[in-house]
Amino acid sequence: MRLEGKVAAVTGGASGIGKGIALDFAREGASVVIGDIDEAAARQAAVEIAEETGSRTLAVGCDVVKRAEVDGLVAAAVERFGRFDVMVANAGIGIFKGAMETTDEDWERTMNINARGVLYSDQAAARQMMSEGHGGAIVNIASVAALNASPTLTAYCASKAAVMHMTKCFALELAPHGIRVTSIAPGLVDTPIWGKGMGNESVLDQGLREQFASSVPLGRMATPGDVAQMVTFLASEEGAYLTGHIFVVDGGSSLGAARAAR
Repeated sequence: MRLEGKVAAVTGGASGIGKGIALDFAREGASVVIGDIDEAAARQAAVEIAEETGSRTLAVGCDVVKRAEVDGLVAAAVERFGRFDVMVANAGIGIFKGAMETTDEDWERTMNINARGVLYSDQAAARQMMSEGHGGAIVNIASVAALNASPTLTAYCASKAAVMHMTKCFALELAPHGIRVTSIAPGLVDTPIWGKGMGNESVLDQGLREQFASSVPLGRMATPGDVAQMVTFLASEEGAYLTGHIFVVDGGSSLGAARAAR
């Protein structure tokens, strides 16, 4: 197993992409700490993943906008499992508003969670990894929305662009310590973030799933597992010579053309 003996934390790990990553890590032998602002959901995810994989899991309530809680997430991982090897900064939100409709509150909330949360997560992980002296891997979850403008996701696009550039800055600074920092830019992923962002939990069931799938060259939306497999690769020794880069996982949708008719 590719992550045997490793200890990993995933923020926003109770659902969606984060839960998919935590599950894949556990399948590959890692002890996994699931951090989420919804502590009850984190506990449920931890139980489900442990039962399915037999791996050790821990749930921690964590609001990534609060530095003390992110530091506490890392400390809890070390206290329970004795070391710290991998951080996945995944927690994020999406507010579906255009540039002219975005309010101060929309901007601050999105940037705080999506960008400040990554800053705190990377800092906390790096400090612990440096103190242990064995290197490690940090993977930040960005989005293709950082590369392609959207008329309805202004704050989200800006926040994910910040994540990409923070990734590069951290990678340069931490390379001498053997800490690799990379970023994933998912495309259209079938997760609860759509319902939360649009205020409609069943929005993808109302024709959007098929509409989105038709715009992807590979013909479908991604699953959390599609993203998780790339994150696991980057966190493992298979990604040992990769740092500072952004890896797009979007089924070809950022190529600029809808898939050809079959």
